[in-house]
Amino acid sequence: MKYQKPKGTRDIFGRELQRTEAVCSTARLFFEQNGFEEIRTPTFEFAQLFDRSIGERTDIIEHEMYKFEINKKLYALRPEGTASVLRAFIENKLSLPARFFYIWSMYRREKPQKGRYREFLQIGIEILGEDKPFYDAEIIDQGKRFLNLIGAKDFTIEINSIGCPKCRAIYKNKLRDYLEPNFSNLCSNCQRRFERNFLRIFDCKNKTCQQIYTKAPKITDNLCAECLEHYLSVKKFLNKFGIDYTENRKLVRGLDYYTRTVVEFKQQSLGAQDTILAGGRYDLLMKELGGSDAPSTGWAMGVDRLLISMPENLPKIDEKKRFFIATIGERFINEMIELRDLIQQNNFICLMGNPEDSIKHQLKKANRAKADYSIIYGEDEAKNKVCTVKNMEIGDQKKIPIKDFKTFLRNTIK
Repeated sequence: MKYQKPKGTRDIFGRELQRTEAVCSTARLFFEQNGFEEIRTPTFEFAQLFDRSIGERTDIIEHEMYKFEINKKLYALRPEGTASVLRAFIENKLSLPARFFYIWSMYRREKPQKGRYREFLQIGIEILGEDKPFYDAEIIDQGKRFLNLIGAKDFTIEINSIGCPKCRAIYKNKLRDYLEPNFSNLCSNCQRRFERNFLRIFDCKNKTCQQIYTKAPKITDNLCAECLEHYLSVKKFLNKFGIDYTENRKLVRGLDYYTRTVVEFKQQSLGAQDTILAGGRYDLLMKELGGSDAPSTGWAMGVDRLLISMPENLPKIDEKKRFFIATIGERFINEMIELRDLIQQNNFICLMGNPEDSIKHQLKKANRAKADYSIIYGEDEAKNKVCTVKNMEIGDQKKIPIKDFKTFLRNTIK
């Protein structure tokens, strides 16, 4: 084959596209009902935006971003959504507090795996300008209720607190003292990460590293008084919401901007790549990007990975009936268009045959188009002011008066 899609991408069509669109449509309705406003930003930004927000020494920045240069200006396809939302908020001088949701494609040049593509779809929410623990619990509640709404099953929720810069500075010294005798036994990634983004070492899947970290001091035990109070309040509100969760004291996030609460929703059927929703609090990022001091919180959900974890029941799709109009002669094209418009106005799918083709040829096309019903309209139908409706599944057909066709659509077609 001469042309193929790039590695790590995929074509989406048919049932899979229907399922994707159903999730996105449900998300729009759900988050609008919960006071979130949809936002869209450019697919690419100046690369420095992501360098500054995500962290210049993270894996995403060093290895995974798609960058390109034009006229000595460096751009990047967005690898995540939060930085772009905050940039748009600051640049457009919007008001706090604010609640946004987005449904965007993201781009990362990482190793393709099951449910992990180089172009992938995310649904995300951001609550800007709110510093209270209640909002950390609320975004977790929003995630749980949305997953329940679309029929997700068997997911678990893990939380942790990674403190603030003050906590982490003290904690890093304690962790360094603990790791020093075994530092040479850590994998090269962990040795590198400890100096650059030290909390990421707990993300390592290397068995030797994990054994060393088992008894390591945890950030949760080294929170400052303010962060500890915040974390305890988050858990209190989660209990008020009736949310079951597990405290994972090794849970961290791969982006530098997170502070305090972090959360992951996991779907066990996915194997190693089991996270379907993740996020947390990022109190310092707005100011870092040149805006006001606006503590914020949010999460993002991977739609592609979620769909893989739910092969049948995500979500219930309203399967619209498909009609195919076959007319005998172009002189009936006006009637054909009127029928098409009436069918589509009643929220059904309608295709039209070429009136210059024979009825036999048009009905073959109706089969190929997977039509549920074919409508035949010719001399006899025009004379008697009816249309012939054929059930393509069972082959039965009957004549419906034109004046009753709208009622037929509403009451007969299910």
